[in-house]
Amino acid sequence: MTWVFTMPADSGHSRILEGPPRPRGRPRDPAIDRVVLEATLDELAANGYEGMSIDGIAARAGVSKPTIYRRWADKPALAIGAIAILVSQEGPPSTGDLVTDLSRQLQAAHGNLERSGSVPLLGTLLAEKERHPEFLEMYRERLLRPRRETLLGLLEEARERGEIRTDADSETASLHLIGFLMAKYLSGEPLDGDWITPAVELVLGALR
Repeated sequence: MTWVFTMPADSGHSRILEGPPRPRGRPRDPAIDRVVLEATLDELAANGYEGMSIDGIAARAGVSKPTIYRRWADKPALAIGAIAILVSQEGPPSTGDLVTDLSRQLQAAHGNLERSGSVPLLGTLLAEKERHPEFLEMYRERLLRPRRETLLGLLEEARERGEIRTDADSETASLHLIGFLMAKYLSGEPLDGDWITPAVELVLGALR
């Protein structure tokens, strides 16, 4: 999938669209998009969001800055687009065991938080939400919602198997699981099986 950032006339700000518009002239090369996004992840891992620079990304990707700016309007849009790649890769296939599936999902998400530094990015977006609310909406749409939908999908499969109650509040449960993940990341404590499984079991206890 290719992520394209455009400047709508009515808002003056960037937003994310899935699928490129029909370009004029020579079509864009999707391979360049991927190379730039991977370079952005490397830059985030090496320098964090604050230290991430378009110059650094261009050097890592072997492209020019105008090439990047033709695709992403600004630094937040580029960072969110890159982190979205990681989120899209998080969802493990269902094994049929809810505790295992949710635990694997949280472990994968935690690893991506550490690699991408998306929590510092979120802090920046929250600080800028009055001036640039569209950036926070990008974060919700491309990062938070897909992650939550994966959790909800696993819980729905478990409901169909009879593993949780038919009236179980999976919406709230998904928020508790994501909240646990963020809290563990911010605490600086390791997130491994010794922490994940009891946390998952605690949430599921209210659904059974």
